[in-house]
Amino acid sequence: MKKTSAIAIAAAVATSLAVTSYASPYWTLHQMKAAIEHKDADRLSEHIDFPALRESFKGQMMAMMNKRMASPEMANNPFSGIGQMMAVALINPLIDAAVSPAGVLAMMESGKVRPATPGTPQADPATPRDQAAQEKLDYSVDYQGWSRVAISQPGQDAGRFILKRTGLWSWQLSALELPRSVLESHK
Repeated sequence: MKKTSAIAIAAAVATSLAVTSYASPYWTLHQMKAAIEHKDADRLSEHIDFPALRESFKGQMMAMMNKRMASPEMANNPFSGIGQMMAVALINPLIDAAVSPAGVLAMMESGKVRPATPGTPQADPATPRDQAAQEKLDYSVDYQGWSRVAISQPGQDAGRFILKRTGLWSWQLSALELPRSVLESHK
C-alpha cells in the first residue's frame, strides 16, 4: 500500500513539474502583457535580455544590408563599399536606441517587430488609446524546442518575438524575427 502511495505522489509531483514547466512561457507572457498594458517599461525590462536582443536585430539588419549590397546594380557601384561602411556606422547606434525598454514596450504593444522611425510622433501615454489598441493583446505561443518559444500575433505578418529559457521556469525575450514583408522588400 505504501509503495502505491509513493508512486502516486511521485507521479503527481512529476506531472506538476512538467505542467508548470510547459506553462512557464505563458506565465512570462502574461507578466509581459501586464507590463505593456500598464506601460511599465521597467517591469517589462525584467523579462528582456537586451544585449542578446540587440545582437539579434543587428544581425538581421546586417544580413539585409549585405544581401542588398550583393545585388547586381550595387556590385558595379564604386561607392557601395563606402555606403556599406556608413550604413554600419548608422545602424548600430540606431538599433541601440530602438532596442531600449521604451522601444521594446512600443514594439510589443503594437505587436509589430519594427522599431519606431525617428520623427514619428509617439502617442501621449495620458491620452486614451483608440478602440483597436484597447482590445486585449493577443499573441500565439509556438514552442520551437525545450528552450525556445516564438510569440506572434495570429494571422499577421508582424514578425515574431523569441523567448529563450533562462532556468527551469524563467524566460526572457532575447531575439526578434523581422516580418517576411520587411525581409522581402529589401532583396
